[in-house]
Amino acid sequence: MRSNIRSLFLSIVALPLALSHPHSQARQNEGPGLYTLTVYAPNNTKYNALKVEYGGYLNLFQEKTGQYCPGPPSVPNCPNGTDTVFAGTFYPSSMVPGGQEFFVDVDGATRITVQHSHSFPPGSYPYYYGWTWTALPPSNASRSTCTPNSTFYNCGDPTGYFTFKAPDGPAGYEGGLRACPNEYITNGTSVYAVTPLFNETGCVELAGLATHTYTGVNPPVWSY
Repeated sequence: MRSNIRSLFLSIVALPLALSHPHSQARQNEGPGLYTLTVYAPNNTKYNALKVEYGGYLNLFQEKTGQYCPGPPSVPNCPNGTDTVFAGTFYPSSMVPGGQEFFVDVDGATRITVQHSHSFPPGSYPYYYGWTWTALPPSNASRSTCTPNSTFYNCGDPTGYFTFKAPDGPAGYEGGLRACPNEYITNGTSVYAVTPLFNETGCVELAGLATHTYTGVNPPVWSY
Protein backbone atom coordinates (compact mmCIF):
# COMPACT_ATOMS: atom_id res chain seq x y z
CA MET A 1 0.00 0.00 0.00
CA ARG A 2 1.01 3.59 -0.53
CA SER A 3 2.20 5.31 2.61
CA ASN A 4 -0.11 7.86 4.21
CA ILE A 5 2.41 10.57 3.46
CA ARG A 6 2.57 9.70 -0.24
CA SER A 7 -1.23 9.50 -0.47
CA LEU A 8 -1.57 12.93 1.11
CA PHE A 9 1.06 14.35 -1.22
CA LEU A 10 -0.61 12.92 -4.32
CA SER A 11 -3.97 14.34 -3.27
CA ILE A 12 -2.37 17.77 -3.10
CA VAL A 13 -0.55 17.68 -6.44
CA ALA A 14 -3.64 16.29 -8.14
CA LEU A 15 -5.42 19.59 -7.67
CA PRO A 16 -5.55 21.61 -10.90
CA LEU A 17 -3.00 24.38 -10.80
CA ALA A 18 -3.22 27.92 -12.05
CA LEU A 19 -1.92 28.80 -15.49
CA SER A 20 1.48 29.75 -14.13
CA HIS A 21 3.75 26.84 -13.27
CA PRO A 22 6.67 28.25 -11.27
CA HIS A 23 8.55 25.01 -10.62
CA SER A 24 8.87 24.07 -14.29
CA GLN A 25 12.05 26.10 -14.80
CA ALA A 26 13.70 24.51 -11.78
CA ARG A 27 12.84 21.04 -13.07
CA GLN A 28 14.67 21.75 -16.31
CA ASN A 29 17.91 21.73 -14.32
CA GLU A 30 17.42 18.13 -13.14
CA GLY A 31 19.14 15.39 -15.13
CA PRO A 32 19.76 15.99 -18.86
CA GLY A 33 18.86 19.27 -20.60
CA LEU A 34 16.47 19.41 -23.56
CA TYR A 35 16.28 15.96 -25.08
CA THR A 36 14.37 13.51 -27.22
CA LEU A 37 14.01 9.81 -26.41
CA THR A 38 14.82 6.54 -28.11
CA VAL A 39 14.70 2.95 -26.99
CA TYR A 40 17.88 1.81 -25.24
CA ALA A 41 18.23 -1.88 -26.03
CA PRO A 42 21.80 -2.47 -27.29
CA ASN A 43 21.25 -6.19 -27.85
CA ASN A 44 18.02 -5.85 -29.85
CA THR A 45 18.51 -4.81 -33.47
CA LYS A 46 14.80 -4.19 -34.05
CA TYR A 47 14.07 -1.99 -31.04
CA ASN A 48 17.37 -0.29 -30.26
CA ALA A 49 17.31 3.43 -31.19
CA LEU A 50 13.61 3.48 -32.10
CA LYS A 51 12.32 7.03 -31.65
CA VAL A 52 9.84 7.55 -28.83
CA GLU A 53 7.05 9.91 -29.91
CA TYR A 54 3.87 10.92 -28.10
CA GLY A 55 0.41 10.11 -29.38
CA GLY A 56 -1.74 9.60 -26.30
CA TYR A 57 1.07 7.38 -25.01
CA LEU A 58 4.83 7.20 -25.54
CA ASN A 59 4.78 5.24 -28.79
CA LEU A 60 7.25 3.39 -30.98
CA PHE A 61 7.24 2.98 -34.77
CA GLN A 62 5.81 6.51 -35.02
CA GLU A 63 7.58 9.02 -37.29
CA LYS A 64 6.73 12.23 -35.42
CA THR A 65 4.96 13.51 -32.34
CA GLY A 66 1.23 13.98 -32.04
CA GLN A 67 0.33 17.57 -31.24
CA TYR A 68 -2.48 20.11 -31.00
CA CYS A 69 -2.58 23.87 -31.50
CA PRO A 70 -5.78 25.98 -31.54
CA GLY A 71 -4.35 28.37 -34.14
CA PRO A 72 -5.41 32.00 -34.77
CA PRO A 73 -6.62 34.10 -33.15
CA SER A 74 -5.77 32.30 -29.88
CA VAL A 75 -2.32 31.25 -31.08
CA PRO A 76 -1.17 33.32 -34.09
CA ASN A 77 1.96 31.24 -34.67
CA CYS A 78 1.84 27.54 -33.85
CA PRO A 79 5.20 25.80 -33.32
CA ASN A 80 6.24 23.55 -36.19
CA GLY A 81 8.30 20.98 -34.30
CA THR A 82 8.02 17.27 -35.04
CA ASP A 83 9.63 15.73 -31.94
CA THR A 84 8.49 14.87 -28.43
CA VAL A 85 10.87 16.88 -26.25
CA PHE A 86 11.52 16.81 -22.51
CA ALA A 87 13.76 18.69 -20.10
CA GLY A 88 15.19 17.57 -16.76
CA THR A 89 13.24 14.64 -15.35
CA PHE A 90 10.49 14.26 -17.94
CA TYR A 91 9.22 17.83 -18.08
CA PRO A 92 7.34 18.05 -21.44
CA SER A 93 8.42 21.02 -23.55
CA SER A 94 5.21 22.64 -24.83
CA MET A 95 3.88 26.17 -25.32
CA VAL A 96 0.50 25.73 -23.61
CA PRO A 97 0.14 28.12 -20.64
CA GLY A 98 1.02 26.28 -17.44
CA GLY A 99 2.76 23.47 -19.26
CA GLN A 100 1.94 19.78 -19.07
CA GLU A 101 2.98 16.90 -16.82
CA PHE A 102 4.33 13.43 -17.51
CA PHE A 103 3.29 10.42 -15.44
CA VAL A 104 3.18 6.63 -15.37
CA ASP A 105 -0.33 5.28 -14.90
CA VAL A 106 -1.04 2.58 -12.35
CA ASP A 107 -0.92 -0.09 -15.10
CA GLY A 108 2.40 1.20 -16.48
CA ALA A 109 1.09 3.29 -19.39
CA THR A 110 3.28 6.35 -20.04
CA ARG A 111 1.17 9.48 -20.42
CA ILE A 112 1.15 13.30 -20.53
CA THR A 113 -1.64 15.33 -18.94
CA VAL A 114 -4.06 17.24 -21.16
CA GLN A 115 -3.79 20.98 -21.68
CA HIS A 116 -4.20 23.22 -18.62
CA SER A 117 -4.32 20.24 -16.25
CA HIS A 118 -1.80 18.98 -13.74
CA SER A 119 -4.02 16.26 -12.29
CA PHE A 120 -2.61 12.76 -11.94
CA PRO A 121 -4.91 9.69 -11.91
CA PRO A 122 -5.27 7.90 -8.57
CA GLY A 123 -2.43 5.47 -7.95
CA SER A 124 -0.29 6.82 -10.78
CA TYR A 125 3.36 7.82 -10.54
CA PRO A 126 4.09 11.48 -11.33
CA TYR A 127 7.36 12.31 -13.07
CA TYR A 128 9.23 12.60 -9.75
CA TYR A 129 8.64 8.95 -8.74
CA GLY A 130 10.66 5.99 -9.94
CA TRP A 131 12.96 7.36 -12.65
CA THR A 132 16.76 7.17 -12.59
CA TRP A 133 18.99 8.71 -15.26
CA THR A 134 22.46 7.31 -15.97
CA ALA A 135 24.92 9.27 -18.12
CA LEU A 136 26.65 7.46 -20.97
CA PRO A 137 30.18 8.49 -21.98
CA PRO A 138 30.58 8.67 -25.78
CA SER A 139 32.77 5.56 -25.78
CA ASN A 140 29.88 3.55 -24.32
CA ALA A 141 27.14 5.00 -26.52
CA SER A 142 27.60 2.85 -29.61
CA ARG A 143 24.62 2.68 -31.97
CA SER A 144 26.05 -0.21 -33.98
CA THR A 145 22.72 -2.04 -33.70
CA CYS A 146 20.70 0.94 -34.96
CA THR A 147 18.74 0.60 -38.20
CA PRO A 148 19.92 3.49 -40.44
CA ASN A 149 17.95 5.34 -43.12
CA SER A 150 14.59 4.91 -41.39
CA THR A 151 12.26 7.63 -40.12
CA PHE A 152 11.45 5.45 -37.11
CA TYR A 153 15.03 5.51 -35.74
CA ASN A 154 17.54 8.01 -34.39
CA CYS A 155 21.05 6.59 -34.72
CA GLY A 156 22.77 9.50 -32.97
CA ASP A 157 24.79 8.81 -29.83
CA PRO A 158 22.70 9.04 -26.63
CA THR A 159 23.82 11.13 -23.66
CA GLY A 160 22.39 8.68 -21.14
CA TYR A 161 19.31 6.62 -20.37
CA PHE A 162 16.38 6.46 -17.95
CA THR A 163 15.23 3.37 -16.06
CA PHE A 164 12.10 2.95 -13.94
CA LYS A 165 11.38 1.29 -10.62
CA ALA A 166 8.29 2.19 -8.61
CA PRO A 167 9.22 3.12 -5.02
CA ASP A 168 6.31 1.17 -3.51
CA GLY A 169 6.95 -2.22 -5.12
CA PRO A 170 6.74 -5.42 -3.06
CA ALA A 171 9.66 -7.66 -2.15
CA GLY A 172 11.26 -9.09 -5.27
CA TYR A 173 9.87 -6.38 -7.54
CA GLU A 174 12.49 -5.17 -10.03
CA GLY A 175 10.69 -2.58 -12.19
CA GLY A 176 11.85 -1.99 -15.75
CA LEU A 177 10.48 -0.89 -19.11
CA ARG A 178 8.69 -2.79 -21.87
CA ALA A 179 7.50 -2.26 -25.43
CA CYS A 180 3.96 -3.64 -25.55
CA PRO A 181 1.06 -3.82 -28.00
CA ASN A 182 -1.43 -1.04 -27.24
CA GLU A 183 -5.05 -2.16 -27.52
CA TYR A 184 -6.19 1.45 -27.94
CA ILE A 185 -4.00 2.11 -31.01
CA THR A 186 -4.42 0.06 -34.19
CA ASN A 187 -1.22 -1.93 -34.70
CA GLY A 188 0.37 0.35 -32.10
CA THR A 189 3.32 -0.35 -29.81
CA SER A 190 3.83 1.78 -26.71
CA VAL A 191 6.36 2.09 -23.91
CA TYR A 192 5.15 0.73 -20.56
CA ALA A 193 6.84 1.04 -17.20
CA VAL A 194 6.74 -2.13 -15.11
CA THR A 195 4.69 -1.04 -12.11
CA PRO A 196 3.52 -3.41 -9.36
CA LEU A 197 0.16 -3.67 -11.22
CA PHE A 198 1.65 -4.00 -14.71
CA ASN A 199 -0.11 -6.87 -16.49
CA GLU A 200 0.57 -6.47 -20.22
CA THR A 201 1.47 -9.46 -22.38
CA GLY A 202 3.39 -9.93 -25.62
CA CYS A 203 5.97 -7.33 -24.58
CA VAL A 204 9.65 -6.83 -25.32
CA GLU A 205 12.03 -5.99 -22.47
CA LEU A 206 13.92 -2.69 -22.84
CA ALA A 207 17.11 -1.71 -21.04
CA GLY A 208 15.90 1.89 -20.76
CA LEU A 209 14.94 5.06 -22.59
CA ALA A 210 17.94 6.84 -24.10
CA THR A 211 18.24 10.64 -24.13
CA HIS A 212 19.51 12.67 -27.10
CA THR A 213 20.40 16.36 -26.98
CA TYR A 214 17.71 18.42 -28.72
CA THR A 215 18.60 21.62 -30.60
CA GLY A 216 15.48 22.20 -32.71
CA VAL A 217 12.60 24.65 -32.33
CA ASN A 218 11.64 25.02 -28.67
CA PRO A 219 8.99 24.50 -27.59
CA PRO A 220 8.32 22.14 -30.48
CA VAL A 221 4.54 22.03 -29.99
CA TRP A 222 1.73 24.03 -28.42
CA SER A 223 0.58 20.88 -26.61
CA TYR A 224 0.96 17.11 -26.86
